[in-house]
This record gives sequence, C-alpha cells and structure tokens, in this order.
Amino acid sequence: MKRKLILLAVVFTLLLLGVHSEAKRSRVLSLCDVVGNWKSYHQQRVRVRAVFAVGPEMGWLYDPACKNGEGLTDVEIRKDAKGATKKLDQLLVKNKRAWVVLEGVFYGPEVYKNVDPNLPPAIRERLEKSPRRYGHMDSFQSMIDVTRVIEVSEVPADVPAAKDKSTPTTH
Repeated sequence: MKRKLILLAVVFTLLLLGVHSEAKRSRVLSLCDVVGNWKSYHQQRVRVRAVFAVGPEMGWLYDPACKNGEGLTDVEIRKDAKGATKKLDQLLVKNKRAWVVLEGVFYGPEVYKNVDPNLPPAIRERLEKSPRRYGHMDSFQSMIDVTRVIEVSEVPADVPAAKDKSTPTTH
C-alpha cells in the first residue's frame, strides 16, 4: 500500500511538472520582451507575437509598439514548418505583412565562438569582439528559426509599416 502511494505521488508530480513545462513553452511573448531579454531566450524555443513583413530579399519581425516599429528579428521558416504556412504565404503575397504568432528557436547577438585562429590577427580580434548578426547582409541582431506558424491574421490598415521596409535599422 505504501509503495502504491509513493508511486502515485511520483506519477502525479511528474504530470504536474510536464503541464508546467508545456504551459511555460506555450506562453506567447511579445517581440519586445524576447529581443530586450535575448540572453534569457537565446537558443530557446519561444512563441512570439509580432508583425511579419517581407521585402525583396528577406523577411523580418517588427512590433509597431516597440523600438519605433523598427525591423528587429530575421525570420527563417524551415521547409518542414508546421501550422498555417499556406495562409501566411497568401497574406504575404497579398499584403507583404501579417500579424503572426510563430514558434521556433530564437537566436540573439552572442559573441562569435570558435573563431579560426589562422585568420589574420586584425580580423580574428574583431570577430572575437563582434556580436553575431543574421539575415540578408547581416541586417539583424536576432533571428527566429520557425518550426510552426501558430496564428496568422491580416494587419489592419491603420497599423504602421516597419520603420524602413527595405533596410531595417541596425544597432
């Protein structure tokens, strides 16, 4: 009887931990929170809500209420991404932007690691002190590698476009 109670307590505890972990993982974060606290989210699976905008050579996330609506995060959608990918494609073709909730692995501007020691000293030293950049022509300090498109909706006309669609601000 005592063994059954202990076993039941262990199973119950594991179930609670699993539910807590799933709830934490499924929480939708603002783009501003993720970018502003990138060290907490770097190389972590996140769900983020933002406007996904596209230009001729890249796609990026921005939030009109964050950092003056600047493009903040490069978006890479995996070929095997799940969810509402077709709806997203349709809206992007039509409007060049969409409100989205994306799930994927977030990468922030960490300093380069494992820099080739055979590089010329000036280049090697500069790389060792430089944060990683992402996207076309290294336009962004962060990236999300999208594994699931959770929600997609049209952006109302009164929502401003990204501050500069073709070349997001680099900080």
